[in-house]
Amino acid sequence: MKTYTRNLLTALAIILLFTACAEKQLDELVQQSEETADVTETEPVQPEEPAVALPGLPNDVAGYTQWLKLNAEPIPPQPGGDPHNGTKNVYVNKIRDAIAPNGTQQFPYPDGSIVIKEATRPGKDYVGLIAIMRKKAGVDPDHNDWEFIEYTRNAAAAEFGVIAKDGVCWGCHARVEDIDYVFTELE
Repeated sequence: MKTYTRNLLTALAIILLFTACAEKQLDELVQQSEETADVTETEPVQPEEPAVALPGLPNDVAGYTQWLKLNAEPIPPQPGGDPHNGTKNVYVNKIRDAIAPNGTQQFPYPDGSIVIKEATRPGKDYVGLIAIMRKKAGVDPDHNDWEFIEYTRNAAAAEFGVIAKDGVCWGCHARVEDIDYVFTELE
């Protein structure tokens, strides 16, 4: 009977040791699971509101400020004559890898590119000028298939209206034909 009791106590000790070990492993697994859940859980994503074009501008430029910005810092007005008078930012509807696949900008821009230059006029606190270049295959081979159009407005709540297009713009942009008619390169 002593042997039986001793074997029973030994078996019980092994079971208790195994149970304690298993419980510790279970606790560790639960803790790891909770840590992983903390890392992978994110705030619920709210649906983005649809981009709406500024009044008077075409819908294909809605949300342009979310596009790739070509300039790192705002471009100040140019003394002595600035056709887009004001502090400017320039955006393109392409991702960085599409126009600078190896970190260096490639020219020409791909078909379907839209480049937007916005300008805030001196002394104003709203965008008063939007210049748009659209690259459409076959539209104007003499100017690398770019269409140009420029809009202005005189008040923050006013609608943009067309002030210039195509030929008025080409003369100036021809100076940068080697970088596909776009003055601002990706920084």
